[in-house]
Amino acid sequence: MSSDPHTGTKPASKNSRREALKQKAAELFAQKGIDAVSLNEINKAAGQRNTSALHYHFGSKEGLIEAIVYERYEHINQQINKLLDEFEASPKQAQTLRALLKVSIKPFMDQLDDQQGIYYLLIVTQLFMKSSDMITKGHPTGEDTARLRIFHHYQTIMGELPPLVQNSRLILHASMLVHSLATYAQTTQAGGSYLLGSKTLFFNNLLDGLEGLMKNPASEATLETIRTEKI
Repeated sequence: MSSDPHTGTKPASKNSRREALKQKAAELFAQKGIDAVSLNEINKAAGQRNTSALHYHFGSKEGLIEAIVYERYEHINQQINKLLDEFEASPKQAQTLRALLKVSIKPFMDQLDDQQGIYYLLIVTQLFMKSSDMITKGHPTGEDTARLRIFHHYQTIMGELPPLVQNSRLILHASMLVHSLATYAQTTQAGGSYLLGSKTLFFNNLLDGLEGLMKNPASEATLETIRTEKI
């Protein structure tokens, strides 16, 4: 690749331009909201003179959002699978619900240590508010094996619950996890982390809440609602 004759520097590669657009888009989507940000605004913020740069790299706004979410999730998926391997190889008495929750939560907790990770959490939170497809259907290409493995373990634990309650709790689990992490990130950045305690306290409180969600039996009121509504 030849250097710029005026500056002596090499022009940015396609990959670096694509990554710059993706990172700037993640920042704007997280801070302003997905619906409030246009592709033109992202192009300008990323210093791209070519107005078709985003279309070239991502095809559409939806393609851009998928790239931001699922390219980040690839690493999370790998981490959960690795932790699941260790969980499944551990003695049966160690394979508790709380241990399983730690497996599913830690890779998402780690996103709090990186600004792009925080943007990711804030964007996923917005997507969850619109649809549960990311939870129920997963990656468009099916490349999210960790989600299916985790759900299998949870369904085994919730075996006595009606299928409708199981499915609802799986959706609530994922939604509560991401929303809680996004709330912690925003609160911390606003200087109010004391409201949620230290990161360790927050983590344990989150585990407590999710553990109760996944193991508590369905109440008679819930079961009666299912019967009367014939769901």
